[in-house]
Amino acid sequence: MNTTEFLMVTSSIVPDRTAIVFEGKRFTFSELNERANRFANALIGLGVEKGHRVAIIQVNCNQYVEAYYGAAKMGAIFVPLNFRAKREELLHMLNHSESSVLLVGERYVELVNSMRPELPLMKHYISIEGKQEGMLDYEELLANASNEEVFTDISDDDVTMLMYTAGTTGLPKGVPLTHNSFSVYVMENVTPADPEIEETNLLTMPLYHVAGMQAVLAATYGGRTLAMMRQFEVNEWLETVQREKANRAMLVPTMLKRVIDHPDFDKYDLSSLKVITYGAAPMPFEVIKKAIRLFPGVNFINAFGQTETASTITTLGPED
Repeated sequence: MNTTEFLMVTSSIVPDRTAIVFEGKRFTFSELNERANRFANALIGLGVEKGHRVAIIQVNCNQYVEAYYGAAKMGAIFVPLNFRAKREELLHMLNHSESSVLLVGERYVELVNSMRPELPLMKHYISIEGKQEGMLDYEELLANASNEEVFTDISDDDVTMLMYTAGTTGLPKGVPLTHNSFSVYVMENVTPADPEIEETNLLTMPLYHVAGMQAVLAATYGGRTLAMMRQFEVNEWLETVQREKANRAMLVPTMLKRVIDHPDFDKYDLSSLKVITYGAAPMPFEVIKKAIRLFPGVNFINAFGQTETASTITTLGPED
C-alpha cells in the first residue's frame, strides 16, 4: 500500500472529520485530499514528472502536509529541509537532491533568494505564505488547478521522500525512503479510520524529522485529527491540549520537562491526554518520574528509531 492511499481511503471513510487544525483554520479529510489533488495537478502543469524532487523549507503548517501528499500523488519525491540548517548545508541538500521545485515559508524567502545563483537545477520557487516577487504563489496555484484525483503508477517500492540526516559527522546525508518503508509500520501499528472513533494528535515535532512525518502518516491512516503547531512553545502546547482535547502527543525530553515545570501547569485541563510518546534524546529519570506522577491517566511510550528506518523500530512501553 502506498502512502497516498492512506489519504484517499480515509477521506472516503470520514470525509467530514477534521484532518488538520492549524492556527484557527480547520480542514476536513475531504478538503485535505482536494487541496493535495490541486497541488499535484499544479505540479504537473509546471512540467514536474514522476521521480522529480520537490523540496520545502518551512515550519509546520497545513500546506506542508498538502504538499507532501500532492507530490506523492503524482510520483514526485518530497524533500523536507531542516529549517535550522546552515546556508552551506541547505545548498548541499538542494543541489545533491537535484530538486527542481522549492516551496518557501515567509521567514526563509530572503535566505532562499540569496542562494538562487548557486541553485542551477532549480526551476520553480513557490511562496507558501503570500505573494513574493519572483516566486509563484501557492494559493494561486491551487486555485487555478484541477481538483480531480491524480492517478499515477506508483509502486510500494518507489521512493516517496528524500530525508536528510542531521549532518553531525559532516554534511547532511540523503536517505531515500519508500512508500513501503512508512506503510509497513503504520499498517501494523495503527488502527484504520473508524467513523465511531475520534482522536486528536498534537503535533509539535518538525516535519523535516522522520518522527514528524511518521505522525502525519499515522494520523491520516487512523483518521486522527492533527492539531499542528508551527514549533513547540510551552504555553501554546498547554492551551492547545486543553482547547482541542488532544489525546496524543509526542515530546522530546526537554519539551516534557518544560511542560511539567510550568508554573501554571495545574491551571490547565489536560485530562484528555491518554498517550505521550517521547524520544530523540535520553530521558532523565527524574523528569519521567515526575511526568508519570503529574499525568496519572497517561501511557508514556519511549520510541526509538532513526531516519534510515523511516519510523519507530522499538519501544519501551508504559508498563515498563
